[in-house]
Amino acid sequence: MQAKKILLLLFVVSINVFVAQVNAFVFENAKFGLNPPDLLKLEKAKIKFEQNLYLEALPIFDSIHENNKSQSYINYLLGICYSYDVDNCYKAIPNILSLRNDAYTIDGYNYNLGFAFEKNDSIDPAIENYKIALNIEEKKTIKQLKLIRDINFRLARCEKINENKFKKNNVKIKNLGKPINTGASEYCPLIPSDERFMIFTYRGPLSKGGRQVVKGDKLSNTEDVELFYEDIFISKKLNDSIWSEPSPIDNLNTNLHDAAVSVNFDGTQMFLYKNTGAGNGDLYISKLIGNRWSNPIYQVGLNTRAWEGSACFIPNKNKIIFVSEKPDGLGKRDLYEAEKLKDNNWGNIKNLGPLINTKYDEDAPFITADGKTLFFSSNNSNSIGGYDVFRSDLKNGKWQKPYNLGKPINTKDEDKFYTVRGDGKKAYYSSFKQGGKGQQDIYIVEPGMPGKPISLLQVDGLVMIDGKPTQAEIEITSILKNRKFKSNMASNALTGNFLANLPVDDEYEIVIKVNQFPQQVVELNTVGIDSFMVINVYADFTSPEYDKKISELNLSIDEKNKNLFDKFDKKSYASKFGNLRTEGLYYKVQIGAYKLFENFNYNSVIGMPKIIRQTDDDYITRFSMGNFDTFNEAQDLLEKVLKNNLKDAFIYTVYKGEKKFLHQLLEEKIIK
Repeated sequence: MQAKKILLLLFVVSINVFVAQVNAFVFENAKFGLNPPDLLKLEKAKIKFEQNLYLEALPIFDSIHENNKSQSYINYLLGICYSYDVDNCYKAIPNILSLRNDAYTIDGYNYNLGFAFEKNDSIDPAIENYKIALNIEEKKTIKQLKLIRDINFRLARCEKINENKFKKNNVKIKNLGKPINTGASEYCPLIPSDERFMIFTYRGPLSKGGRQVVKGDKLSNTEDVELFYEDIFISKKLNDSIWSEPSPIDNLNTNLHDAAVSVNFDGTQMFLYKNTGAGNGDLYISKLIGNRWSNPIYQVGLNTRAWEGSACFIPNKNKIIFVSEKPDGLGKRDLYEAEKLKDNNWGNIKNLGPLINTKYDEDAPFITADGKTLFFSSNNSNSIGGYDVFRSDLKNGKWQKPYNLGKPINTKDEDKFYTVRGDGKKAYYSSFKQGGKGQQDIYIVEPGMPGKPISLLQVDGLVMIDGKPTQAEIEITSILKNRKFKSNMASNALTGNFLANLPVDDEYEIVIKVNQFPQQVVELNTVGIDSFMVINVYADFTSPEYDKKISELNLSIDEKNKNLFDKFDKKSYASKFGNLRTEGLYYKVQIGAYKLFENFNYNSVIGMPKIIRQTDDDYITRFSMGNFDTFNEAQDLLEKVLKNNLKDAFIYTVYKGEKKFLHQLLEEKIIK
């Protein structure tokens, strides 16, 4: 059982299917001329190398190379390791070629050289060397059938790369950068459809338990392995481009593997993967209660003795798609559909079939907020390197033949966990790319859905009692076309917020219930919507005492702040500080303040940024937009707001959590 555990962990660490072909002859010859300290280093590097931990072996070989630059066998082993270093893989080929005169004596030489060429996008010489390697293997009396299959697979992949080398998507990709990406591994980015937070899997020095030793097994000839285990981290969206410093979700993390694999569209439920150390992996669910994620619950019916490690929610259905290595699959990892029978219990499981699944691995499923597009990753023969992202569209209730998203989304290395924002304008995924911050990094893709946009109505809801957020039961049903459509949810007890995504060309009834008050009903019409739209829905429940207080209010303070803003020299401020960014300072646009919040006209802000509504301690309800780093960005929004006849709008700021007006920034020397 212990040996099985080791193999699983090595699979997680390794980057590609490729396993270098090096026999004992190479390591014996690598010893010649080495001094005793370097011989000890070679033994350490050999252990890492034989465990396929090439990136960990690389600096050890490099250290030996410094004192033995003419030792061709050390150069050769160093070159193989460089094949895995996305930023330095160009160093692989010259190092491997240092043994070209002895190639005929080195088992696996052409296979390793072919892989180095493949990693450097030199496809024709890669094909040439793979063919030589195949010819050598096929002539052997005792054939390595697994190696022959792998060479044929790599030849087919190289042909596919040549076939698709001029096909590219018109998208922009950039590294998400700090503070989320670090020198460690960050992957599997997960966002609700409104992108208010990101949960991701982290693997590095901050992992709970730190770097740990997994004991080897002499019977199976496995050595000890040092590694970090996976942890779950979260970061909140501060504005359109800035994320908060990530923090671990402590109650979800253990000293073993804990990985986030999916959140539902409103961000209230999360699938996570846990490895209990028994050699397999299982799926659990955690729910967001207030601001805390509940302890994970084992999902009955999904988990088997095999590995189950990925899943995604199907929007507005009690169904999911998950990944399993069950022996009845078409390949090692297949995509399956499952139906929720009751809480934490699943059934009616079926394989998605040969149109989606192949004899290779399919993993990391994600379905868009409208439920019409499935993204997943596969290392099948149509990939251009390791795992690639594929897309399948839903037509007449069936998933269609998937296709490779191509370059620049897919690369010669691993590309997985493609997640699309609700409006389709942005996507996130993880990849090993040249120039990354560390190992795996998270990247932004714009647009996230090239081609026809997502058609959907996103409902951003808020429920309050006497101006304070509250939990409520919410039931949404179709009253026009789809009588089977029914969605039940609850608003967050701390924030009062709820989120719903409604298909277009229908009419809906939203029933909102709280204790001790008559229910409220909102009707929404999505007929004629052909794009992604956001609408704010507010349900305000008020007591007679609160109504009396509201009637006694006046708005003099907001009128005063508006007058101060109008008199402020904004032109001079913009010329000096318009593009200045100050840590902890954000600019906002207040668009209205009301005693009676129902007087606010939402039609005047359709198509503009999300409205933030807040009832303060003075019982006045204020509406604002934006959370900008610079004054000029806020000024651009203010000009648009004023054109929509919201004449009371003005800019204010929040500095380190405290509300400040522009004149205060100068008086208190926050801006210099």
